[in-house]
Amino acid sequence: MINILESSDVNDICGHSIKYVKQLHEQLKKLFPQCSKNNRYSYNPSMIIAQFDNQEKRNEAKSSLVLNESFEFPVEYIYILQRSHDNDTTPFHITYQLPLGPILQPINSKQLNCVDIKLQQFFQTMNLYETSESYKRKQDKFEKLSSCFEQMFNQDTLHCFTHLFLPYGSFRIGINGEDLDTVFVLHELKSRNNETSFDETLHQLKHDSTALTNHIVNLLITQIEGNLKDEIVYYRKIEALFPIISILFNDQTKVEIFVQIEINKEQSLNDSKSQESLHGIHDIERLLIYVRCPPIFQHLLTFIRTWAQHVGLYGQVYGYLGGYSWAILCAYICHTYLSPIKSLSSIEHFSIDEFFSLVQQFFTTFAKFNWSSQPFRLYSKSYKQKTLSEKLSVHNRGAMRIISPSPPYNNTGRSTINSTRDFIIQGFQRVLQLFDTINTITLEDKINALKQILELNNDFPNEKTKSLVQLTLTSVNSSELDEWIGWMKSRLAHFINDCEEECHLVIQTQNSIEYRLNNTEALYSIAFQLDPQTLIQHRNFSCWLNQFLDQFNLYPNRKETMKITHKIISIHDWKLERMQPKPQRIRK
Repeated sequence: MINILESSDVNDICGHSIKYVKQLHEQLKKLFPQCSKNNRYSYNPSMIIAQFDNQEKRNEAKSSLVLNESFEFPVEYIYILQRSHDNDTTPFHITYQLPLGPILQPINSKQLNCVDIKLQQFFQTMNLYETSESYKRKQDKFEKLSSCFEQMFNQDTLHCFTHLFLPYGSFRIGINGEDLDTVFVLHELKSRNNETSFDETLHQLKHDSTALTNHIVNLLITQIEGNLKDEIVYYRKIEALFPIISILFNDQTKVEIFVQIEINKEQSLNDSKSQESLHGIHDIERLLIYVRCPPIFQHLLTFIRTWAQHVGLYGQVYGYLGGYSWAILCAYICHTYLSPIKSLSSIEHFSIDEFFSLVQQFFTTFAKFNWSSQPFRLYSKSYKQKTLSEKLSVHNRGAMRIISPSPPYNNTGRSTINSTRDFIIQGFQRVLQLFDTINTITLEDKINALKQILELNNDFPNEKTKSLVQLTLTSVNSSELDEWIGWMKSRLAHFINDCEEECHLVIQTQNSIEYRLNNTEALYSIAFQLDPQTLIQHRNFSCWLNQFLDQFNLYPNRKETMKITHKIISIHDWKLERMQPKPQRIRK
């Protein structure tokens, strides 16, 4: 008997399991030396489950290897093998590589059975992998918060509710990301047996969703403050589609906790219908099945995200595409253009050549896609998708429509406007133009091409823009400044939409904040194609700009030390200012 364990059980048995699997591997090498072709790693544990047409064929294929004792070992993936039904001489190939557990292993230069060593070396050289120290810091914060919440929300205190605390985003899929994004879900069960006093309190509040949400958020904050106060610089509550608790730890690890409450759901948390609504969880799980090979998807997404960040085309809050939208695009490329995976060795030897081909297909595909009139979907549109999407106006927002593969099939690109969409398309086209000007024949050519893609300059401000609105936010310390910037970001989407829809202006948003003066001052700019004088005299624009600036006076937690100024200047003057000696600027 071989037991397959999920990641939560791995640490307890990993030491013993490695020993036993190594012993088994060495015995098999002696028995079947002709089958041992992989000298890069000492062992590669796996288990095969097969389906046969009848009992006779099953008996023919039955293994003669008998294990005297059962043992356990951790399993990261299940591989779905397939071959033609009418030709049993055709070798099997790996159709899908399905991950197990709530978190993908992070990609790094030491990862086993991942990709070719030269591709790993390229990622290491370009600093695309997350350091083990950074990953461990996030892992440590997640485990501490999980333990902290378990103290209050557990089977002893709650019988009618249960909870989940899960990571999502970059940490969930094992790629380098700035923050640790998590979701806390409180779920009401159908049964009311043995109601505790905690259950009773929650039941009394359930008919007032705002009161219940505030109560849960306050309880979480109380737990965080009581258990982790000495490790935290600050924490704050942010009002959004879901309430968010934002935490900055002393080691500068930032954690965001989305709080989601599910009331009157008959399904349990293990029911797939319930999971569909979990913030960011079910969406990415659907993608990881679709991509066919998660390690290759992780590498492609890391590369594309890094390019988008460097050239200024990343970030929902600035009107560009967020991480999930880029993940959907990369998933499509992997699913559509990844060559058949003949064996595990095909993954281990996934080369620079093959990776370059995927990158080239990415930019070719999306530079030519008709973004202005067509929605992008991983699956063909079903009746259910049509029915749900027509009921949700959010589905039709955004100049780029990248439809989530999971219900309710929202548009993940809803933050985009015509201006930012056009800049994203131009970004795709810039890379195609680069391909036309350089050789991409040899291995060295392709490595050089990949490097040049990542070294393309940030196009802000674009050569067609003539003026800038520059905001300067100041505060007494970095914590207060981050809070002030957070309010600015929450108001930004309305302003850029008003500039385009009401003022009919072409705009370009900066996709980063510039910090200076020891993180007590921040600069943010928006570029326009009108010259400064014309922009100032534009009556509609002045009206909407003033409305945007008035929003800062409405911030309920504003302190006297939180200040904002603005100016409208030409691109020429802006560049001259940046050439002058100034305090050190840091982009975030």
